[in-house]
Amino acid sequence: MSRMLVDLPTDIIYRTTYKVVYSDINAANHLGADRILPIALEAQFGFVRSLGYEDAIVFENAGLIMANSQIDYISEVTYGASLNVGLEVQIVSKKSMAFIYSITDANSTIEVARVKTLLLCFDYATKKVVSIPEGFRQKLHALRQRSNTDQ
Repeated sequence: MSRMLVDLPTDIIYRTTYKVVYSDINAANHLGADRILPIALEAQFGFVRSLGYEDAIVFENAGLIMANSQIDYISEVTYGASLNVGLEVQIVSKKSMAFIYSITDANSTIEVARVKTLLLCFDYATKKVVSIPEGFRQKLHALRQRSNTDQ
């Protein structure tokens, strides 16, 4: 059976770096498999905050909950490495979006991992999935417009 990797988008709308710290290292002396998703979620937090939201989990009366995640482990990483994390957002439906992450070693540009998370917007008061807030959609559109004019 062939391996099915997360398809990386051609556009990346947010980039950040992450320095591998001691608590990320496992007994085999490399980045633990359980640390990739938290690194991606740190990028998610930074991205949502970069849009002007103070709370990266709940914004515009909608919370973000993860419905699914896929992690592709590609290359080993050791203590002290700097990672580049690229993020793209794809609107999947009225109530869900996929965040796609590309993680590479900053010094060698070797691909480390790919991550895809399916996020739902959720109203915690009513305990129901809700539509993606229009304000978020507008900010995402404006970011794409700026990104296209910068190229």
